[in-house]
Amino acid sequence: MSAIFDGIDKIAYEGPETENPLAFRYYDKDRTVLGKRMEDHLRFAVCYWHTFCWPGGDPFGGQTMMRPWFDGGDAMALAEMKLYAAFGMFERLGQPFFCFHDRDVAPKARL
Repeated sequence: MSAIFDGIDKIAYEGPETENPLAFRYYDKDRTVLGKRMEDHLRFAVCYWHTFCWPGGDPFGGQTMMRPWFDGGDAMALAEMKLYAAFGMFERLGQPFFCFHDRDVAPKARL
């Protein structure tokens, strides 16, 4: 697994008064709202491309996000590094859903 998120526990609901920057303040997945849990009303997903593939293009310059899987080298090894980082983040956020394009997950195949 990726070591990128090592040392970061699963993000939990701690309420609006928390001082923890890595906590949910208002989203309590188990709170009942209109007869359904918040988790059932708000089915969040992480967008793989925007979170892990986008280089953070600045309209007045170039790339603003430096990720280890952007560094060049073996394309499949970098894709695997990115994949493990993504699932490490999904796990910590408790997000059961994500969306992606096929090219986000693996590089173009060489024929």
